[in-house]
Amino acid sequence: MDPVPLTLAGVQRLAWEGLVLPGRQPVAVPDTVLAPGVVLVTGPPGAGKSLLLRVLATLAVPRRGQVHYPWPAPGGEPVSFPGAGPGALAAVRGCTGYVPQEGRVVRGMKVAAALAYLAALRAVPEPRKAVAAALRRWGLDGAAGQRLEELSGGQWRRWLLAQSLLARPALWILDEPARGLDHDGVILLRAALEEYRAAAAGRRPVWAVVVDSEGRLVDLADQCLVLPGR
Repeated sequence: MDPVPLTLAGVQRLAWEGLVLPGRQPVAVPDTVLAPGVVLVTGPPGAGKSLLLRVLATLAVPRRGQVHYPWPAPGGEPVSFPGAGPGALAAVRGCTGYVPQEGRVVRGMKVAAALAYLAALRAVPEPRKAVAAALRRWGLDGAAGQRLEELSGGQWRRWLLAQSLLARPALWILDEPARGLDHDGVILLRAALEEYRAAAAGRRPVWAVVVDSEGRLVDLADQCLVLPGR
């Protein structure tokens, strides 16, 4: 089989082939090559939308197939998952931000301190500035000293968005990011997605891969990926 072209006409691409998602019932995903931009993932219930996002984030291992990333490993070789070594996997995760549907609250941690912890864990440059900027951007300044479990549902969704962008990821993966957000929160989310669209239009290799069953972000998609389901 010929290798998937990760560069075409000078544009870097994200791709997968032969992908079968994990789970009790296998779900095959059509071979796909994604150009940079905002990608909307759609499909019927049970089609594997959330599972695909977890595989792209290297948080779930597919039954078969591989995802091919456009960023080289420290040694310069292409990176594919599964199959990447620890250094290559770390390189991909360093380029990735992930927003889960729900997320798990670590009780007792405060809003700003939890962001600072993640910034240190991810080796974010100038972590204090990054945390302060994230709090401002997502309107969490006033909640910086609150414990995570004290946040409202909308504030918790904003915190999940804030943590996902700490390292300014080239691949931003969002599973139902508008769910539970208030009107102002959706405006902030849309502005962030517009930045990814503009960066991609300027030929930067960045992707925002989004599942949005509520239809609040559909008009921002540069590409639409339809999963056929089982």
